[in-house]
Amino acid sequence: MKKIIKKKDKEVKKHKQINNPNVIDIASSLANIKSKNSNEILVLAPSELDYKPKKCQRCFYLEKNHKIGPKDFPPPVFSRFDVVQQAYYKDKNTSDLTKELPSGRIMNKDELPGRVVSETLTDNKAREFILGGRPDIVIKFDQGGYGIIDFKTTKISDNKSENYKHQLEAYAQIFTKPGSTKSKKTPLLNPITHMGILQFDPSDIQSHNDTSCNMKMNISYSPLKRDEKDFFENITKIIDILNNPSIPNFTEDCDYCKFVEDQIN
Repeated sequence: MKKIIKKKDKEVKKHKQINNPNVIDIASSLANIKSKNSNEILVLAPSELDYKPKKCQRCFYLEKNHKIGPKDFPPPVFSRFDVVQQAYYKDKNTSDLTKELPSGRIMNKDELPGRVVSETLTDNKAREFILGGRPDIVIKFDQGGYGIIDFKTTKISDNKSENYKHQLEAYAQIFTKPGSTKSKKTPLLNPITHMGILQFDPSDIQSHNDTSCNMKMNISYSPLKRDEKDFFENITKIIDILNNPSIPNFTEDCDYCKFVEDQIN
């Protein structure tokens, strides 16, 4: 019995040492580590300009600067939705997407590289960065100009595009100020006259058999106007976060921050 109690005491002591912030504070240690790539130009993906920095500055800082994060990705089914939707519309006139778009065609893979990048840009404090990502749909309109459309399987909202305004503007910046990867150059597409989100909202199943079903989806287009001033103000705030000499504080409404705080406590 004494041996069991002694063993338990050792386990409790070990647990307290591991979770005691005075014994080990990973966050504080990381704040003093200089990145190996500190001399490289910052590369930002359009998809990380809206949700992540607003949700939690601490998690964004750790993930971007130190590759520390939950590595949680959307369920693969959402990517599959995108693939199916793009395959259906790729050969159709863009006015079939929505009547709010003029006549045109979706540009194909031969016209666009898999990944597009901007030239070296500067924020409002003259700090350099590059944008790079993979757009859903790029349109060439018959009467001139180009459009950038993103497909989202989501609950329909009239102003849905506002949630992705910096992502869409990032692609507009890429195509109007193109750069190149090691293998391919991003084409110059100017002017970008239309941007928006095409929403797909599952409604009901209309028929089925043993191996498949026909599902109806409601569709709605949410347009967005370009706003370069707002975009660069947001980029400047993001780079301010990433260049902070210390790791940002825990965010109260962030589940990951709460989890770490609970572990420490």
